[in-house]
Amino acid sequence: MLRIASFVLKPVDPFSRESFEHTYKRCVKKLCAICFNVVSDREIATEIVHNVFLSVWERREVLILEGEMENYLVRAVKLAALEHIRTTMIHRKHLSGIASGQREETNTTEDQLAFHELNERITFIASCLPPQCREVFSLSREKGLSNKGVALSLHISEKTVEAHLSKALKYLKDHLRDYSL
Repeated sequence: MLRIASFVLKPVDPFSRESFEHTYKRCVKKLCAICFNVVSDREIATEIVHNVFLSVWERREVLILEGEMENYLVRAVKLAALEHIRTTMIHRKHLSGIASGQREETNTTEDQLAFHELNERITFIASCLPPQCREVFSLSREKGLSNKGVALSLHISEKTVEAHLSKALKYLKDHLRDYSL
């Protein structure tokens, strides 16, 4: 006669100290390897895995697991590793933005000087234009009037305004040819 023993297994609490330590010892190397495959730095991978274990332990009283603890830990480590990469990329982007901003600031003074020099040169060249052509150029480019507005202001046709502007721009182009931008 065969005797079958019957007993009821009590569910193991994954958050008991012994069970958690056993899970840690059993999974830590595997989790570090998984994390290393994502971040490519052993020290960072180990830190991420330890932080995940610490987080789980600190939240053990409110954390509800659906499934195996090991599966949860694998997902948590992968997500933490990806978050680390995302954060690192954002930091690098900000640092490069700050560095390029500093380069732009150093060029700002040079750019302002070049702008003022070019503006003075244009003003001088424009002063050499015939009076009517100079007036049309000034109203159009410096005051911002449209061709129609310049024509109404000077009591001339729009075609005459266009002719004066073409002449002025050609003259400027010819005299600024040697100027390096």
